[in-house]
Amino acid sequence: MVLAHTILLKIKPSLSEDQAHDILKAVAALKDQLPGVVESVHLGANFSARSKGYTHAFTMIFKDRAALETYEKAPEHVKVVQEIIRPNIDDLLCVDYDIIDYSNPRM
Repeated sequence: MVLAHTILLKIKPSLSEDQAHDILKAVAALKDQLPGVVESVHLGANFSARSKGYTHAFTMIFKDRAALETYEKAPEHVKVVQEIIRPNIDDLLCVDYDIIDYSNPRM
């Protein structure tokens, strides 16, 4: 089953928007660094007033849980988290879920 891996970030206020964009670019690059593991990446800066301080977000789509597990253990992913994300955020929230498409009627 296809699944989504969604991360909400509270980027440190001391970072510029260009620096925050560089963090997201590093996340997006993981798709090309891990071919066949990450199906797609969707990311951007928050504009909702209801974000509870989360400033940026990304969602990665994986074909199954095995692909997500491969991604989580990949040295490329670990490096981005340890060297680029963690030093530049105040908080992070992760939600992983199986994608169920209710837009099509079920018979």
